[in-house]
Amino acid sequence: MKETTPLSHLKALADPSRLRLLHLLEAHELSVGELTSLLGMTQSRVSGHLAVLREAGLVRDRRQGTSSYYAMEPSGDHAAIWDALRARLPEDPQYHDDTQRLTAYLAQRRERNREFFDRASESWNGNRSESLGHGAGLAALAGLLPQNRVVLDLGTGTGTLLPSLANHLGRVIAVDSSSGMLEQAKVRMAELRINNVSFIHGELESLPIPSHSVDGVVANMVLHHIAEPAQVLREIARVLRPDGRGVIVDFSAHDEQWLLEEERHLWAGFD
Repeated sequence: MKETTPLSHLKALADPSRLRLLHLLEAHELSVGELTSLLGMTQSRVSGHLAVLREAGLVRDRRQGTSSYYAMEPSGDHAAIWDALRARLPEDPQYHDDTQRLTAYLAQRRERNREFFDRASESWNGNRSESLGHGAGLAALAGLLPQNRVVLDLGTGTGTLLPSLANHLGRVIAVDSSSGMLEQAKVRMAELRINNVSFIHGELESLPIPSHSVDGVVANMVLHHIAEPAQVLREIARVLRPDGRGVIVDFSAHDEQWLLEEERHLWAGFD
């Protein structure tokens, strides 16, 4: 990227359409296709504006499979100029309408994901065995967590990890946004006669758990399904006690497009 100046920042922000783009990208990372739909602009127009904003250092892009995702990432002079402009954005009803469309779109996307996992819950164990192996080493995760304490299993799914956790820990709280997955996990625990596991239906980005109330958190192969993994990390930090421990297991960055398309992965691993 070329070196930018305050003048180039101002030129990039002089177009109302680019301000609308930044308004959305400050709230959420989005693809060109998503921005096109939300703002009612052509793809070429959105791409052109994004190129200007990227050149000015106001947005960054991330390649994901065959798509590129953009987010606002201002710093220094960029941030100061944007803060001054943003203070006046709510006065324009167009920005309010854009925000409402984004909120509705994200809610619909979350609901589609929940429906996918509800439908897949009965065959999920087989699907995961085929794509991820047969769970070798899952039991070792329990050894990384505080023993005889309260531990959260985030995105518990059908409860693959629960038997290992329950056998080593005092109490396990299993959390998932899919009611279908939780029902399968409950059946599994009942069949194994495990009684130190409780279940909570909720979003991982806003855990229905009091702050500083658990001793450990495990997120095993779940963050790649989350639109905003950073928010889940913030929630993990919030619910952990000061001496608590979090254990996260996930894919490293990869180019397996089929996982994005068939398994509803939102992230192609992490660097």
